[in-house]
Amino acid sequence: MTEREIKQTWRNLITPFIVYVVLCIVAICFNRFGSKQPTPQTVSFFASAFCFTFIVFYAVKMINFKKFLKGSSSK
Repeated sequence: MTEREIKQTWRNLITPFIVYVVLCIVAICFNRFGSKQPTPQTVSFFASAFCFTFIVFYAVKMINFKKFLKGSSSK
């Protein structure tokens, strides 16, 4: 891979990761400080669970890409 492709791949991995971290923080804040009615609490809970799932997904992808780069650079 060229340097440009590596930077593009990192950008494609880090951008959604950061977006989902921010969305997760917002959803947790809405859950904690928002309306105490059951419907908004449920929506914010599922939003935070959804964001957490994608945070883990992109974190695993970043770890795998880092291992790929480490393996390919040693060859």
